Amino acid sequence: MGELQETIKDKVASYHEDMIEYWKDLVNYQAGSKEAELITALLQKVADRFTKEGFTATMLDTSCAIPMLRATLGDDRQGKPILFCGHVDTVFPSGSYPDQPFRIEDGKVYGPGCADMKGGVVMLLYVIKILTDLGYKDHPFKVVLVGDEETTHVGSRADQMLAEEAKGCLCAFNMETGRMNHVLTVARKGCMDVWVKVHGKSGHVGNAYTTSANAIEAMAGIITKMRALTDLEKGRIVSTDVISGGVVSNAVPDFCRIEADCRVDYNKDLEELKTAIRAICEHLDVPNTRAEVEFPTEMPVFEKNEGNLNLLALYNESAAEFGIEPFGPYHPGGCSDASYLAKAGIPILDSLGPEGDHAHTMQEYAVLDSLFTRTAMLVRTILKLTDVTL
Repeated sequence: MGELQETIKDKVASYHEDMIEYWKDLVNYQAGSKEAELITALLQKVADRFTKEGFTATMLDTSCAIPMLRATLGDDRQGKPILFCGHVDTVFPSGSYPDQPFRIEDGKVYGPGCADMKGGVVMLLYVIKILTDLGYKDHPFKVVLVGDEETTHVGSRADQMLAEEAKGCLCAFNMETGRMNHVLTVARKGCMDVWVKVHGKSGHVGNAYTTSANAIEAMAGIITKMRALTDLEKGRIVSTDVISGGVVSNAVPDFCRIEADCRVDYNKDLEELKTAIRAICEHLDVPNTRAEVEFPTEMPVFEKNEGNLNLLALYNESAAEFGIEPFGPYHPGGCSDASYLAKAGIPILDSLGPEGDHAHTMQEYAVLDSLFTRTAMLVRTILKLTDVTL
């Protein structure tokens, strides 16, 4: 290990207790995504900490009750901004855990959002703080933190605003939970919800079968044809997951409704699937039935590209300098805010927070030491960054 690496490691070590205390402070402040007042207060609490560290912190209106926090440092620097992204909300409403839930046992941190993703918020602050201590002045830093990530920003402009904030940046680091299988995320599937309603004509099965129109049977045809749109080699999945219809077994149902989930590896597939599903719903197998289809929510694809892989390669160079094995590229089916950042066309690396597991459960945990090792590797990675490395 070289002199610079030793300096970084020592600097991280000097902040160990401070980082744990800040982590504890964030985890012990319980606030779920739907608790607007509590989440807003938590964002303000984080904003106050960033202001104390010399950032310019601003609460941005997202057209809903929960704002977005933007914090910047070094705005007068010449290079393109380096962006950090994250969220402070959890799936757990306040009171789901006992008071002061943060605890450390056997090298693991427990508590709501300890991994997903309050540990990442701690990391990004101290990465920038350590770089500042080292005299870093090459690029300005921009941090964007939201409070409604776990609810996919429904009813909010935060998704659009994330893409806008990413424009013109050199690259982005999304500080989501680090995975336990020694990989970093370089791509994520996009997703889209599909809701279909079929209307038919009810009637007694024995006496009015020929004059009735079975909505469930018509929906069965839709489901089968939608399933045929799945193409695993192309990374395309269409899965019907919710269905309702009918009242009693001796009455032909006049209504059926489904909810389906679509996952794709390429943004163009989202529009192609919409076109195909609309066509399916226009031509039903059962006479005298009709369908309505809507696509209530969607998240764009975080597509794998050369810039993302170059950023991973740079991170792995840093890992090697600390004696750590290279991280593999990962392409999970789940989504994150990296998908919105990707709309800006900049290189992105995701899942950079402390390693952890069991997110969204009461057993959620984060590996304590990974908070420190990953902070050091990210500091070294940023020191390597220039406009031409990516």
